Amino acid sequence: MLRTSIWKYSSRSDFSEYLIAFLAIAIAAGICFPLSHIIGIVSVGLILLMVVAVLALFLGRWPLMFAAILNVLVWDYFFQKPLFSIGVYQIEDLFANIADLLVAVVSVILITRIRKSQTILQNSQERLTILNNFLESMNDVKSISEVVQIAGENLKKHFGQEAVIYLKDKNRHTLAPALYGNSELHNTEGVALAGSLFLESSSGRSGDSKTGPYGISYFPLLDPRETIGIIGIKLESGIPSDEDKMILFKSFITIIASTLGREISIEAAMEKGLLDHSEKLFQAVLSSVSHELRTPIAIISAAVDNLNDARTSSEPGKRRQICDELESASNRLNNLVENILDMSRIESGLLKLNLQYCDIADLVGLVVKDMKGELNGHRLNITMPENLSLIKADISLIRQVLVNILRNAMMYTPAGTGIEINAANDPADMVSLIVRDHGPGVPNENLEHLFEKFYRVPGSRSGGTGLGLAIVRAFVEAHKGFIRASNDSGGGLRITMTFKAEK
Repeated sequence: MLRTSIWKYSSRSDFSEYLIAFLAIAIAAGICFPLSHIIGIVSVGLILLMVVAVLALFLGRWPLMFAAILNVLVWDYFFQKPLFSIGVYQIEDLFANIADLLVAVVSVILITRIRKSQTILQNSQERLTILNNFLESMNDVKSISEVVQIAGENLKKHFGQEAVIYLKDKNRHTLAPALYGNSELHNTEGVALAGSLFLESSSGRSGDSKTGPYGISYFPLLDPRETIGIIGIKLESGIPSDEDKMILFKSFITIIASTLGREISIEAAMEKGLLDHSEKLFQAVLSSVSHELRTPIAIISAAVDNLNDARTSSEPGKRRQICDELESASNRLNNLVENILDMSRIESGLLKLNLQYCDIADLVGLVVKDMKGELNGHRLNITMPENLSLIKADISLIRQVLVNILRNAMMYTPAGTGIEINAANDPADMVSLIVRDHGPGVPNENLEHLFEKFYRVPGSRSGGTGLGLAIVRAFVEAHKGFIRASNDSGGGLRITMTFKAEK
């Protein structure tokens, strides 16, 4: 807290200080009186003057004046002849008394000025320190709510009360109905006054400040470009009349307005970027999903037409082929729907694990058996050690992980190439599961994006929505596992998953 006003500090006049001045002069005179015939009255005068100089270091202005006058009177009464009388009988004593009084008074004036300058410097230093600390704390904020929180804490610390803040409506030239800060300072009359002040300030009229009901003062928050809002605060009594504190308070308001303006600009830019990104993402998803839906729907439509053809009914082989196409198309549709539903569960936070002990070798065998028809076009090579540790997992989710990885491998590798599935016990109580294909692999600069939603490697063949591997990563990380993709030295893509082993 800043010091009290300079005038009060430099001109205080407590009775105790007058008493100190009286006692100091009296003691000095009492010591010098029996020695005056030895040291001389001039030396006594200098000693008494030095006492006044020492008193000037810690007494106020008027006690010092009292000491200076008392000093001359004591010197005249007790030491100048004739003793024990007030009066000047020699011209040199007159000049000595005037000189003594003048030196004492000048000392008082100089000391007072020095104190005043010192107090001004100390107040300025304190004010700069407070503003610097406040500015540093504002530089670290990352949202409007953080700005308001830190501003409220500092306003309460230095001015006795948190503030209420009303910001400009983004779409209209008025204050938004929402408020920030201390809701106890919010009232209908205050809102109306804040709105009026905002319009005045925005239109370039006075708009300096207004005091509303309950002693709440309202000030405009001025950004270099516009008025961004109004701040209301109930200042401690005495602050409005204290020039130093009002300067500090207005500096606080300037910093708050500048920081709020910065955060509003950042949020507006982020909202625009997010909107643009969402629009592009929506178009990408719509294009991808519509493409994926169009293909199986076209197959199903053509198959139904063929089944309705009278010539097909007499050819069992043709019917079987059409039924296989229908099954394949329905599986493709089912996979698409499953991926979309899985991603919805992940992003909504509704994904819950049904953990149980799981043998990876058995799970791989189950997945391969279920996908036997889909894997016909590829050679499968499975390597599982006999002592493979168990893991604790949600079997249905890990099954979906394997299905998605295998389908991804089948989609982007030539028919007839091999797919390898290997598992091993790793150090540090981990189990690794590796799926490797013998396709073209992925450019190294694209590997880090492979598990992102809706991402597809540039130049890759059409097909898929870009959700499969994103779901894989989410499911693996939900088990506190790790997954990474790399290009195998022998060619093709290698996906490695690690899970914690259970003893």
